[in-house]
Amino acid sequence: MNKIEKIINLHLMPLAMKIQNNRYMSAISDGFSMILPITMLGAIFTLLSSMQIELYQKFLEITRLATILSYASKVTTDMIAIYVVCAIAYNLTIRLEFKKDAFFAALISLVSFLLLLPNGVEHQLESGEVIAVPNVLATEYLGAKGMFMGIILGIIIPIIYCGIIKRGIIIKMPESVPPTIAKSFASIAPAFILTGLFSLVRFGFEMTAYGDANNFIYSILGGPLQKLGNNPLSFIVLIIVAQLLWFFGIHGYMIIRPVLQTVFIPLSLMNLTAFEAGKPLPNAITYQHYGTYASLGGSGALLGLALLMAFTAKSDQYKKLGKMALPATIFGINEPVIFGVPMVLNTVFFIPFLVGPILMFVIPYLLQVFHVIDTLRGIQLPLGTPALVYGWLEGGLPILLVQFLLIIVQILLWLPFFKAADKQATFEEKLNEEKENSIAEI
Repeated sequence: MNKIEKIINLHLMPLAMKIQNNRYMSAISDGFSMILPITMLGAIFTLLSSMQIELYQKFLEITRLATILSYASKVTTDMIAIYVVCAIAYNLTIRLEFKKDAFFAALISLVSFLLLLPNGVEHQLESGEVIAVPNVLATEYLGAKGMFMGIILGIIIPIIYCGIIKRGIIIKMPESVPPTIAKSFASIAPAFILTGLFSLVRFGFEMTAYGDANNFIYSILGGPLQKLGNNPLSFIVLIIVAQLLWFFGIHGYMIIRPVLQTVFIPLSLMNLTAFEAGKPLPNAITYQHYGTYASLGGSGALLGLALLMAFTAKSDQYKKLGKMALPATIFGINEPVIFGVPMVLNTVFFIPFLVGPILMFVIPYLLQVFHVIDTLRGIQLPLGTPALVYGWLEGGLPILLVQFLLIIVQILLWLPFFKAADKQATFEEKLNEEKENSIAEI
């Protein structure tokens, strides 16, 4: 354990702190958090329109509610890249200490994103003839496929924009001009430079075999990131990093969240789009695999431990903690258990604390591989969605039953370690009680 602790302190901890304090990773993470209402809206409306219950679907068709429910997803999840580029650019500009320019940087990032979209689409007529439709924006890269470009521009544009302002390349208005108007004029020069620059970028890509920048980015980054995301080993590595950090008192999820979101949220949105269209879900692993499975009851597979403490503990220490912590743990809030037990540097509970979340991911993944259950739909749910309800919303009854199975696995995993700790705690409580009684007699 001392060797592991030394390696973590020397290598993992400094790296974790760099990631946590990195302004670019933080901007991406906070950007995704900022657009949560948008992704949730799209997911809820998609879920309402796509529940495969025959009577319900007939009702939607007769009442025309199917059409009404389809509108929201077309302007939320189907256009998610637009919101991503604005949110990331806004957050990064603030982190670059240009808070007053955050809105303009976000606006110019959106302009640059739209500027790089391919122009014109092909349409197949009933006769089978394919015709070109010029002067329209292709929607292919407004959704999940365009998120990689949205992330890149959300980082690049604020850096250039703030750099231009730092060098004083702005139109300065007299002091008598209202601040809002002065700021608008100040943004014209950076906007002009960036628009000209990305017009050249667009023209350059049109001269290549890729045809446009989005196709290039998706070919270069999209494919490899999708392969990385669908590799269970990469997911397991992130889980291990998070749990090791928690063991040393650092919020592990907050450290891995930027990487988790950047790689896996696009895969979630691809699944959600496919689910909405009634097509097979393309990605075996999504961002929701963490919330639905790996952190069921919070990081560390702690719902099983909370249940054991609340209902089977013999010691007052664990019994009281279990009853207090169980409601929060059901809602995925694990801090009462982590700092109440505590889990930090607790070598007795280290094995289940590390192995539990890995099992929570591996068991459902194997069930997917053997076609017992489907992969998750990619529905973005807020933190605090209770266990079992989370499973029902992500995949209906099959996923709810899997979550129930995982809770049983958690209980079985924690049982021997908890019994040993509870026995020791009971013994210590009796000793303390005997000491207190002997002192009272004296």
